[in-house]
Amino acid sequence: MTDLLWAPLGFNLAWSAFIPLPAWIAIPIGRWFGETAAYNILCLIALPLATLSAFLLCRRVTGAFWPSILGGYIFGFSPYMLGQMLGGHLNLIFAFPVPLAALAGLRRLDGEISAWRFTLEIAALLIVQFLCGIELFATLTVFGGFTLLIAIVFFGGEARTRLFGLIGPLAAAYAIWMIVVSPYLYYLFALGFPHDLISSGYFSGDLLNFLIPTDTNLLGAFGFARAITGTFGADIYENVAYIGIPLLIAIETYRRATWRTSAGRFLIAILALTIVASLGPALRVAGRPGFPMPWAIVGRLPVISIALPVRSMMYAFLILGVMIAMRFATSTARRLTKCVAAAVILASIAPNPHASFWVSRLDIPAFFTDRTYANELEPREIVLPLPFPHTGKSMYWQAQSDMYFRMAGGWTRFLPFEFGRMPVVNYFYGGIDLPEAADQLKAYIARFGVRAVIADPKEANFPIWQRTLASLGVAALNENGVWIYKIPRDSFAAYAKLSGARLEARAKALRFDTILEAAGKYLADGHDLSKLSALELKRLDLIPGDWLVDAMPGAYIDWQIVPAPGGQVGIIIVGSYEGVRPLIERYRAIASEIDYPAPTRWTPDSRPRLDLIKLLLVTFDSAHLAAAVHSLRDSPPPERTTPFLGPDSR
Repeated sequence: MTDLLWAPLGFNLAWSAFIPLPAWIAIPIGRWFGETAAYNILCLIALPLATLSAFLLCRRVTGAFWPSILGGYIFGFSPYMLGQMLGGHLNLIFAFPVPLAALAGLRRLDGEISAWRFTLEIAALLIVQFLCGIELFATLTVFGGFTLLIAIVFFGGEARTRLFGLIGPLAAAYAIWMIVVSPYLYYLFALGFPHDLISSGYFSGDLLNFLIPTDTNLLGAFGFARAITGTFGADIYENVAYIGIPLLIAIETYRRATWRTSAGRFLIAILALTIVASLGPALRVAGRPGFPMPWAIVGRLPVISIALPVRSMMYAFLILGVMIAMRFATSTARRLTKCVAAAVILASIAPNPHASFWVSRLDIPAFFTDRTYANELEPREIVLPLPFPHTGKSMYWQAQSDMYFRMAGGWTRFLPFEFGRMPVVNYFYGGIDLPEAADQLKAYIARFGVRAVIADPKEANFPIWQRTLASLGVAALNENGVWIYKIPRDSFAAYAKLSGARLEARAKALRFDTILEAAGKYLADGHDLSKLSALELKRLDLIPGDWLVDAMPGAYIDWQIVPAPGGQVGIIIVGSYEGVRPLIERYRAIASEIDYPAPTRWTPDSRPRLDLIKLLLVTFDSAHLAAAVHSLRDSPPPERTTPFLGPDSR
């Protein structure tokens, strides 16, 4: 637990991308050489460690050195590993325990180690993997369990008996793991399970990505590839499903050579399982979702639902590495032919060779490097950093100051609910389409006791923030590369009395009103309903020009408008139940259907949880939409007729 982030409420780091074991290793490196060097060293050792462990697994299976080198490289420097390293996801690239767990299982099946030694080895690997990242631990458990079940199906006789014999030692290993990490597990589950709005559909593999690489690979840097990968969902860090034609050909040659064997069918089956899982809840081609996929069911399970489907490709590349090593080791082709084939495979998955692609400059304002902050801030003072940490470097600012100040923000993947519901949070994240931004900022500052706003003037949105910050009525100090707005104690006391529910409800209603009016004008002007979208509304200047719209198909930031079946219109916004309930009450009698949390249909008897932020979908037919727009003009709702602080503030 820490109050250095999301102050003053604090945050449970157990649910962050925490990596205790690598972090402990990095502490002395950071002390001696700085945090940047520590981070770079962890990146540099993670992929070779994964390669080495996969090599050991392949060597155990094949007994051949060079084919195992190839197999280890396919896993350790796979598009998955390259993408996650580029994204700074250290918790997703320290995967070396995964091949070692498979290796321990093979040694036990062959009787090389006793049941107790197998138990201890697996327990140690589980502990290490857990302390290197709980997401990989969770997916290792799930995929490992499915792998064992599939092996029991494909193998018979004595082999099946030995496979059943693994279950008891594995259960004992998990019991040991649970005892060792029980303090972490307490903080993981006893204090509540976090929920977020990460879309598993958005972070799913694209069918074309299996053939076309992104810029992380050499072949993805060409124009033809960029034109296609630009249509994929998510970002470059998560578009990691690339296998490529040479590897696909190698898979087919392996299938033909081994399909009649139990081992061949087994490996093909688990490879298919991981690839299907990576596709997520719906098959996507060039970013467009198609028919449903099995993840639509799996993604509803606890814990595993947090994992993004495309990340199951890590296991696909491990299986691929083993298969390719086996195929090269057993092939009777000439050595030259094998060398050429290996070179083609390596070239097809080679990393982007430009060093500048992998390196980013860490530009830290002198305010934090020369200890100017100590002259302007009190120890443990709560600071609002701009930009928010996911796009800026404010968490590094804090580390550079040796945790001198606290932040009313953070980049922890999961936001504390009371922060996440605040409308101004998306504004800080870059969603500048916020009604009454100045008042919402004052409410945020008052609610969380912010004593200083520190803004990076190099940020693209700084001119917009600067206009909003000017409304605070405090002089801005331009100090050593940052702008500081020092907030006097007890400023904006009237705003501190406003509840989070009220702040959220007002912003959601104003946004919904604007979208509703834009949709009414769109239909009244005779535009094609089937082409209705947020992007189309912006193109036609029916929404404010500074509203942000994601051009990706099916994407949204925190709102969207779509054609609905039967010639209807669906308006989607994101919010807590208290934040959207006024909209539900206002339109329940006129809307064709209300879903909250979508796609669950809302009824007067619905009792959604109050501590979750979910999707609200309100569907209108054209007549009722026109009536709702008319009502907005003739009988304006409260958010349009009352001041921000209430009717008594005039």
